[in-house]
Amino acid sequence: MSEQTTAIVERLYEGLAKADIETVLGIFDPEVEIVTPEALPWSTGHYTGLEGAAAYFGGALEYLDRTGFDVEEIRPSGEDWAAVIGMWHGRFRVGGGEFNVKFVHFWTLRDGKVVKGEGISDTIGIVRAFEAA
Repeated sequence: MSEQTTAIVERLYEGLAKADIETVLGIFDPEVEIVTPEALPWSTGHYTGLEGAAAYFGGALEYLDRTGFDVEEIRPSGEDWAAVIGMWHGRFRVGGGEFNVKFVHFWTLRDGKVVKGEGISDTIGIVRAFEAA
């Protein structure tokens, strides 16, 4: 059901909005795979398992004083996949550089858990804010 997929993805972004890593990790399958742009200052590009996911999100929180996602649209495809489109904003702890960039996230689900997340964003805007800081 796409309603279930949408509800899971909404819970994920609620956890991200609160910087509640435990809630976010609770939505992930133990074998989750996270793929992100390597250009992000805290990213190695590929993370596996709950420890890997915690390392990615924890790294972002170490760099960012504040961050948030303004979700514009959730496009589910059945019960196993959704694309999320919106704006990602944040401010770096060191130097205070700020960004507000477009993002698209792709979430693959299995048995009500996220098994893969892949993010595409305007990394140039983020890197410029980091370098300006």
